[in-house]
Formats: sequence, structure tokens, C-alpha cells
Amino acid sequence: TVTYNGNTSTGGTAPVDGSSPYYSGSTVTVLGNTGALVKTGYTFNNWNTAANGTGTAYAAAATFSISGNTTLYAQWTALPTYTVTYNGNGNSGGTAPVDGSSPYISGSNVTVLPAGSLVKTNYTFSGWNTLANGTGTGYAAGSTITAIAANTTLYAQWTILPTYTVTYNGNTSTGGTAPVD
Repeated sequence: TVTYNGNTSTGGTAPVDGSSPYYSGSTVTVLGNTGALVKTGYTFNNWNTAANGTGTAYAAAATFSISGNTTLYAQWTALPTYTVTYNGNGNSGGTAPVDGSSPYISGSNVTVLPAGSLVKTNYTFSGWNTLANGTGTGYAAGSTITAIAANTTLYAQWTILPTYTVTYNGNTSTGGTAPVD
């Protein structure tokens, strides 16, 4: 017989070889991932006669001559992961938020965090940017980085608060000088 094993899969089903059992010496054609096996954080990477991948590897449509009961185990390749870090970019107080969901599996969507306790004297927080000088890709808190594909640092962006002057006018006074603030 030829049996397919999902080997720690998290979804889908292992294929079933409708031609099994085979006579000894028969040619077996290896099935593809017809049961749509999946494993969170991994991609399917063919079959192997050993669960740990140290046996004989077989791709879909490969053939072999059967000489005994054979179990083919799904082999999995970990997807790359990427981190999202936040940088206060000149903040005068507070700390940059820390993304507790980081690292993210490649292709994941990331929800951008708010400023948290970050402050900068005489400035207001105006969002995040992939470049410290603000010329990269900008993100508002709560927006989404779609399909992350690299380690990403988001820099706080700051907008200076407007300043105003107070001027005193003597309004036709006949002596002294108007105060200066």
C-alpha cells in the first residue's frame, strides 16, 4: 500500500491513492497535494519516506517501484517571518509601542499601532513613516500594512505646533513704553 501522511498539517486532508494496493515491483506515481494540506506558517514542499525528511524525497508525478508498504510524509518549509518595530524618532518622552504580534509570517497584513505614550515637546504626533525623514510610505495608526515582505521600522512623524506672539500696544499713550512679553 501507499499511504500519505499530513505530517503535522493544520488543515486539509492527506491524499488517498485510489490505485493502492500495488503488486510488488509495480510503478507508483506519486500524488500531488490533492487534499489541499496546509500547515500554518509553512508551505508544502513535496513528500518523503521519513517524517523528518531524511528518507527518499518525491515530488508530485515522480515514480518509484514499490517493494513494500510505503508511507509518504508531507514535507514543510517554514515561511519567512518579518518584524515590525516602532521608533520614536526624536521623541522627548514616553516609549515607542511594541508590537506583541511581531514577527509576522510573510504575506500577513499588519495593523499599525497608535503612538501610545510617545510625546515630543512642542510637537503633535502625525503618524508613522517607513523613513525617519517622512519621505517613505506613511501610515496612520490603525491602518494596514498589506502583505508584509520585509523587516519594517516605522518612525514617528511629528508636526510642530503653531506659535503665536502677544504684542502690547500703548494705543496713543503719552508716556512710558508698552510692555514686552
